[in-house]
Amino acid sequence: MNMPRSAFDLLAKSLGALLLGTTLLGSLILSGCTGGELGSKNTPDPNGTMRLALLTNPPDLDPILISDTTSSGIASKLFNTLVGYDADLNLIPELAEAMPSVSPDGKTYTFKLRKGVKFHNGREVTAEDFKYSLERLASTSSKRPNVVKPIRGAVQAIENGQKGGDTAIEGLRVVDTYTLEISLEKPYYPFLFLLAMENASVVPKEVVAERGSSFSRAPVGTGPYRLIEWKENDRLRLEAFEGYYEGKAKVPVITMRIIPEALTRVEEYKAGNLEMVDVTQGMLPRWRGSAHAEDVRVYPQASLLYYGFNLEKEGSPFAGYGEKARKLRRAMNWAIDREFICERIVDGRYTPANGIVPPGLPGHKASRPQYSRDLVKANALLVEAGYPLGKGLESVDLWFNNQGDNAKIAQAVQQNIKEIGITVELKQLDWAAYIEACDAGEPSFFRMGWVADYPDPENFLYFLFHSSNKGPNGNVTFYDRPEVDALIDQSYLETDAEKRLALLQQAEELILADVPWLFLASTKEGMLVKPYVKNFNPTPMDDDSAGGSQIPWHEVQIVPTGEAQ
Repeated sequence: MNMPRSAFDLLAKSLGALLLGTTLLGSLILSGCTGGELGSKNTPDPNGTMRLALLTNPPDLDPILISDTTSSGIASKLFNTLVGYDADLNLIPELAEAMPSVSPDGKTYTFKLRKGVKFHNGREVTAEDFKYSLERLASTSSKRPNVVKPIRGAVQAIENGQKGGDTAIEGLRVVDTYTLEISLEKPYYPFLFLLAMENASVVPKEVVAERGSSFSRAPVGTGPYRLIEWKENDRLRLEAFEGYYEGKAKVPVITMRIIPEALTRVEEYKAGNLEMVDVTQGMLPRWRGSAHAEDVRVYPQASLLYYGFNLEKEGSPFAGYGEKARKLRRAMNWAIDREFICERIVDGRYTPANGIVPPGLPGHKASRPQYSRDLVKANALLVEAGYPLGKGLESVDLWFNNQGDNAKIAQAVQQNIKEIGITVELKQLDWAAYIEACDAGEPSFFRMGWVADYPDPENFLYFLFHSSNKGPNGNVTFYDRPEVDALIDQSYLETDAEKRLALLQQAEELILADVPWLFLASTKEGMLVKPYVKNFNPTPMDDDSAGGSQIPWHEVQIVPTGEAQ
């Protein structure tokens, strides 16, 4: 899915880079430029190097500056955090020796660090390093201050940091060499998810001080790989770190060539010069039907695509919470042929949505029925809403940004809705103008998407529907239900995981009943991966061109055919 929004970076998720690949592949491949056999050479590099392709030069590799998926995917190989995720996206200890102990009031987390963990420069990691690294997130240069915002005293530290002042955070306390205590202003259940983000990685103070702003181009972390070469806009080279705390990575070197052109990336893969590559429109069906079908990997992403209704748009018949408006929005949902959009327009890269929380995340209800195309139900609802066959409704503008598959999907939706008598006019804008208009509440009907920052339903429900986030913070439908706000707020105070999830599921059901969206699809990632690459198992949180940010890269192997694993 292109042009996603996320909680911590609403305007950047490597958007330009991701869309460049989608646009080029959609136009070049469908025009027949790839013709002939889809053969690919399955011979690994003789030195065992893993060869990847990046869509763009990574903007930054300093953890406090990372705000895009390309940088995040690289950083996951260079750095570590206190906690991380397993293959099922459960939180697990990373540089902490165990999950933290939590005080009865849910506000104080005590972490015991693993002993003997080394930075790439050979120095051992201590609790003081984590305190320093987290406090850097409050500095004037940080792009992710929200990661530490729940910590006691962090708001003041962030205000000071924006002025170039002291960023010491009161709620961070070094108990001893290997013990860090973090105290929050109030209980905040998702806090551990924030600590699992690459932005919360530990870095060595002395190296940051020595290198200054160049640290972003010559970073030092604790991860399974260390950066040994970076030729701007050309390539990066990573080397397995001998002193990695979980053992040296099985792949000795990873090279990442910067190849913006989607067609070129695929041709390089076919020639045997890359171990994996992203694939978009037009490619998956051909590879699935070839002798190299085993190369195809498709897995769900923690993201979604929807068309929103502005519920506060004055004069819009779709706005508000009255029965007429709800029935009108529901009628439009029954008019959409999601199967056609997901399977034909985007070649199976989307899955029809049945709610807000996408597959792969806790709280997703796979058993919930989804809207299917049912013109009888749609027309009956229009009659109940007072608009039989759409009579009495003026045409409505559907706004969308002009990248990737958006125009094709919009045209399909336009045609579906026309069949129940509602005229839809398409209004296409570039991303910058489009997002500014949506944040300001200009369109009454518009396209939007969301990519999870962390694997939790709160990341979708709070940012997209809590009334405190109307406009630029994510709630661009301007949804406002006190009952929903209360359930989400209550979930922050609930320390029992099952009870907390139940509260969020209740909130989702209330939102679904109000039908604030035309529910369209959750997304999938399509990749080609050489069959000799083993232990590469992406999760729904892996959506970057650098090969996945949640994958334990020290376990990935290159095993030529016929060799023992």
